[in-house]
Amino acid sequence: MAAQAGDTISRPRVPVLSDTGFRFHGYLRSGFGVDGSGKGQQPFIAPLAGSKYRLGNEAETYLETLFAYDATSDGDNPAYFDTQVRFAYVTPTSQSNIFATTFSLREAYALARRVWAAQPTATFWAGARFYDRYDVHLTDFWYRDPSGFGGGVEDIALGRKTMLALAWIGGTQDQLDPNGTVPPEDLFRFNKNTLDVRVSNVGVGKGVGSLALDLSHFSGDEVTTTGAPIIAENSTGASATATLDWPFTGGRNRSVVQYGTGAAFDFRSILTTPAGRTFSPGETVRFNDVWQFRVLNDFLLDERGPWAVQAFTLYQELENGAATDSRIRWASVGVRPVRQLGRFFSLATEAGWDYTVQGDQPGGSLIKLTVAPQITPAFKFLSRPSLRAFVTWARWTDSFRGRIASATNPNAINGSAFGVQMESWW
Repeated sequence: MAAQAGDTISRPRVPVLSDTGFRFHGYLRSGFGVDGSGKGQQPFIAPLAGSKYRLGNEAETYLETLFAYDATSDGDNPAYFDTQVRFAYVTPTSQSNIFATTFSLREAYALARRVWAAQPTATFWAGARFYDRYDVHLTDFWYRDPSGFGGGVEDIALGRKTMLALAWIGGTQDQLDPNGTVPPEDLFRFNKNTLDVRVSNVGVGKGVGSLALDLSHFSGDEVTTTGAPIIAENSTGASATATLDWPFTGGRNRSVVQYGTGAAFDFRSILTTPAGRTFSPGETVRFNDVWQFRVLNDFLLDERGPWAVQAFTLYQELENGAATDSRIRWASVGVRPVRQLGRFFSLATEAGWDYTVQGDQPGGSLIKLTVAPQITPAFKFLSRPSLRAFVTWARWTDSFRGRIASATNPNAINGSAFGVQMESWW
């Protein structure tokens, strides 16, 4: 999903009362692309990488629609109540007879504010919701996403600016991944219980910091196979996400450090198959052997003369618990500069590099470059709607032959695509 569909970019954190109480928000991306020979476009994504560089590299139509109704109570010092329901639909761009639309209920929750006299900003909530999730727009990489069923209270004032949030969250069996794509059918998705504690808006020099701590418990489960079931053992784990934002005129820089173990290794409300693992009938999955470390930097310059730019760097290590070749490393560097050409016209160029390696196996790199002239309402990096044409070129190492865009490039080490796309949120 694009720029924070579900949080501060696509809708305000504190919804504004409308005249009728009803609000409609959403996110949409759609387009059509083909590869260099005219076949249907396939995205270029490195094996074992957690995301891909997006510009000119998305091959689906994805729509979110949010319907919300807010109201205040009667009398003096009225309380605020809000109910929100969000649906999502994704359709792959396909030129085959496999053409399925996936529908998902992504949010259904209510909140109440100004009901605690001593804490007027405190907000109570219950239901299924997007919760304190963060992504990098350049790659649609949701590096923290504890969204799910549950309830809690947020924005408890611990001083003039610092806030505390507490939540109990259970995993949703959503048919979509955080970025709006359909996950592979061969992956299991287990439910777990998570207690989330978050302190935000902490002054750190000229920056603003936050710290989220999660304690997750998984009660064990099994996956039915044609043979003996795959057994997943009980697991309790913890994770931490520390974020530091450095705002400056016209932009900000965000640095993030994460570490998670056991049932909390993936920084999500569900347990998924650790990258690089495959399981045979009768095998046992021990999540207590799994951990993940990640550090990333997300830089955004919204406007500096005729230029706007976003840049992203990441390093990640995952111990997936396998008997051999269990350590997976992923490094990524990318940038998208945008050059203003007129009042509504601009030229976006995106370059991204991903490197992945598993244990002692050969590692490999993927380089992707896209040029995309576009039309937007204003010259801002995140101004939407955006109407684009694009040309994309990618090249990868021989060790990735047959593993990237294999349907259109089955035995190649490079590929290309071109097409048109729109993206909007409101």
